[in-house]
Amino acid sequence: MSDNAVSTKNNTRNYGLDLLRCVAMIMIVILHYLDKGKVLTPLSSGEPFKAADVTAWFMEALAIVAVNLYMLMSGYLLYKSSFKLSRLINLVIKVWLYSVIVGLLGIVLGGPVEPVDTYFILRLLLPISMNTYWFMSAYVFFYLLTPVLGIAARAMSKVQLKFLLVALMVFHVIIKSVIPAKLDGDAFGMNAMWYIVLYFVAVYIRRFTAWGDEEGADSAKRPAAWISFVLYVAGAFLVMGEALVIRSIYVKTGSLSYILRISYDYNHILVLITSIALFTGFLSLRIPVKVGQYFGIVGKYSLGVYLLHENLSIRYAWEKLLGCEKVNGVASVILMTLMAAIVVFIIGVIVDFCGSFAAFCILSALKKTKVGKSFTGLMKKADFVFSSTEGSTKNEA
Repeated sequence: MSDNAVSTKNNTRNYGLDLLRCVAMIMIVILHYLDKGKVLTPLSSGEPFKAADVTAWFMEALAIVAVNLYMLMSGYLLYKSSFKLSRLINLVIKVWLYSVIVGLLGIVLGGPVEPVDTYFILRLLLPISMNTYWFMSAYVFFYLLTPVLGIAARAMSKVQLKFLLVALMVFHVIIKSVIPAKLDGDAFGMNAMWYIVLYFVAVYIRRFTAWGDEEGADSAKRPAAWISFVLYVAGAFLVMGEALVIRSIYVKTGSLSYILRISYDYNHILVLITSIALFTGFLSLRIPVKVGQYFGIVGKYSLGVYLLHENLSIRYAWEKLLGCEKVNGVASVILMTLMAAIVVFIIGVIVDFCGSFAAFCILSALKKTKVGKSFTGLMKKADFVFSSTEGSTKNEA
């Protein structure tokens, strides 16, 4: 293989996923800027939508795939990865440090918009249990299940996996997407169960499609990346279009108020299809190694962007600092939203890099102590237990 080409074949790193990780995080910042910054005019508003309103909702439709993209990437990569307790512990510690340190700094700077009471402090101190970062809470519980999910994913045949996906789609996607009613059991794709669904979607893509790297997968048969990107944009138009149609019915009749935003739910059929289209598009990209390595480095620190700007103390403050209240036209919606997202992304990456470096230095020192050596040894043993168990399962299968 040429040094200038990248493929997922034979476990070669796909730098398209590293780029997608960065793009998805920028999309998440866009979503929060539009929503928490009140750039989006509510769909329940009786006033006629202006061009700027439609533009904002279209940007929302383009970015709403972000969480699904993260979980498709996770499923695609975790399928062949062993569960590591050390990875989970490091993740939980990282979330806790961001929650507490940034949270306390935010309080000092007057960032919180809600009372800083006992409940507020508990949410800072127990970010996973208190759902302070809902994405991380759901991800932690999802990751705890990956040893079992991995065994099932590797053991199932193509037909079995198809049947499973059909059943999951019917109960978690199709019914909620076609019935004009609010389902009491629907979490809008904001829970670990939806992550499990996306995990198996990603596993199927990797095992049984041209976008995978399993034996027999032929990357030459992949549709061109631009086809996927066109489908992604078309899907975003459909997501927005359905919402505007439901809104028009609501404005005229007052009905359907409970499903005004249904097409923007993560587990809506249009959002799912749009997510898969963009995901496969990036899988098809062939990025030069020298360029891709930079995306890999930046992507490594992208989680810090989320943990920083969504901290409980500042999640409603940074949007104002970046001019959300000054947005008043099509050009400003596009330019200021993109500018805010890029600024937050850059700051978040820098903060996470510095924080990771400091943590590395501290942990390196602690590992030299007697307690540190014992803890490191226990983590290695735990990681080995899961890796050897999953390895033996593969061999038996």
